[in-house]
Amino acid sequence: MRVWVSNRPPLLLPLSSEEADCLPRVCGAFFLSCGHFVELPDAPPMSASARRGLARRIWHSRAAVPAPLEQQASQLAEKTPQTPGRVHQLGRFEDETARRALSACLPEDLAASLHSPFEWYGCRGAGFHTDAHYDEVLFGAWCMAGPMRDFVLAGTELRLACAAGDLVVFDPFQPHAVLDPGQLRYDRERYVAAAATVFLGFELELAAEVRERFGIGPARPGALSIGSATPVNAETGQIVR
Repeated sequence: MRVWVSNRPPLLLPLSSEEADCLPRVCGAFFLSCGHFVELPDAPPMSASARRGLARRIWHSRAAVPAPLEQQASQLAEKTPQTPGRVHQLGRFEDETARRALSACLPEDLAASLHSPFEWYGCRGAGFHTDAHYDEVLFGAWCMAGPMRDFVLAGTELRLACAAGDLVVFDPFQPHAVLDPGQLRYDRERYVAAAATVFLGFELELAAEVRERFGIGPARPGALSIGSATPVNAETGQIVR
């Protein structure tokens, strides 16, 4: 998986501390399990709700897509509605193969908080939005099928390459989008006839260990509280006040 920050070239920090000291630390990335956490840059004070603050980190990795899931995802890509910019729910399901693969990839304390069932999602690009109805969980998206795209977090200048096998865990209250590589804004016309990306969606319960790993603290006094009714500019990700 590639990590892009602003217009800099992709960078993955190496495993050895000696090599890491020779490279700039773009977002404070550090390796764990088969993936790594990325510290998010400072942003205007916002809280996920009146009960907690936003996560200060995301986690991303790569995991081989099991063949049966790849086949299902390819079929779902063909069935994903043509509506560009929207993320479509394509069905909830239980799958022990998916659970085992995720449990092996996630750090042990995160795997212990893994929820099921899972859910299929499909999109032909996705404008900036939140999933603020997922209140007491972090959200995971494992890309199963589709063309190379970028997962973009609004206001961070951070983008993650998003193709089959790429996996990210993030705070659903953080505005995010799925854009073509290098795009900074969502442009609906660009995705009218675009191929679909299919994700396996999963949730992590906000246990104490998960909160600590992702830097989730209490709601900040005076901070903007994001909710499911908070409007987000689909093109830019800016919170509309």
